[in-house]
Amino acid sequence: MSWLKRIFDGRHRRALAAEGAGQWRRAAALWAEAEEPIRAAEALLHLADRSKDLEERLEAWHDALRWLPEEDEERREEVERRVALAILADAKARGAASGEEKRRLLEAAAQLELLDRAREAAECFELLGRHEDQARCLELAGEVEKLEALLERTARAEASESRLRRLMSDYEMALRYGARLEARDALREATRLAPEERSISELLRRLEARMPPPSRVRLEVGGKRVAFVGRLPAVLGRGEVDVPIRGTSVSREHAQVAVEDGALVIRDLDSRNGTLIRGLPISGSIALTGETEIGLGDDVSLAIRPLGPESLLIEVLSGFDRGDRIVLGAGPLAWAGLEADVRFEEGWAVLAARSGVELTLEGQTCALPVHLLVEDRLVVGGRPVEVLA
Repeated sequence: MSWLKRIFDGRHRRALAAEGAGQWRRAAALWAEAEEPIRAAEALLHLADRSKDLEERLEAWHDALRWLPEEDEERREEVERRVALAILADAKARGAASGEEKRRLLEAAAQLELLDRAREAAECFELLGRHEDQARCLELAGEVEKLEALLERTARAEASESRLRRLMSDYEMALRYGARLEARDALREATRLAPEERSISELLRRLEARMPPPSRVRLEVGGKRVAFVGRLPAVLGRGEVDVPIRGTSVSREHAQVAVEDGALVIRDLDSRNGTLIRGLPISGSIALTGETEIGLGDDVSLAIRPLGPESLLIEVLSGFDRGDRIVLGAGPLAWAGLEADVRFEEGWAVLAARSGVELTLEGQTCALPVHLLVEDRLVVGGRPVEVLA
């Protein structure tokens, strides 16, 4: 536009007035109407420089690019650099969580790489977690130390991910075949490696929630319920003891079953109503050499039968808990018509079928003993077994 035309063109005067008032977008529109595209672009660049809002700045820069001539490569590249660096600065300050933010950051990385700003492009790729692209840009930028550190971190992360995949595979296999101790240990190690993975910690929580109390488990075998206590000596009584048995004549800690000199014995613990054999109170320790009927006071009687050198079966014959069966220690289940044994490993109840007897867990054949969890349903030699809460 000639200088004479500018003097008499009202749009020119209004554009200058808008600039003086700081109305940069209005000024840009007026310059565009006056066929002054470069002045329109400059007004928009002034707006971007003065704005603190990222979206307003990006919009101003993009509009400025529309008005800058294609042949003005230097200024266009400068605007594109400002756009990309502004997006990078915002991502470094606030992160790039949404899909749109990640898309915009990826475009900024590509633009910076085209503008030979490989160092800044590497920062974009780092925020996006694109380590291969980050490594390429660090190499282009000559950042040897940062590249070596990245490669070392990447190698450690890949090794950790590989270890995590193996642990989860071990967990699934162990859980399927009843090796719950190994399954739990695999999950614990996995949560240590990836504490931020909530799904893994939730799997561990659910598994541990199904674990029976230490050294205890309750089974239903062929419709009959039996509790197992996997330790001796064991105290019998109506209090918080190893074997709770209710009765008006039963003391809180009434009697104790133990192994002494290789033999199973029972002794009274100074109970109020005594521990009786054939109606007579015992004193000291009495060996349990065969099936014996024991009285806890005068209203609870127990049938005690040794099952092995360090295990015995207690059946409550009278009292509030009549019909209950309790096995102390580890031992065979032949008395229940089951060709299997129960033992405890690290306080965890384990069911092992005898040689040649099929054991299945939830329909899956298990060649190895099964670490029991509450709600397990097993079949041993055709007989159902359920783990009770």
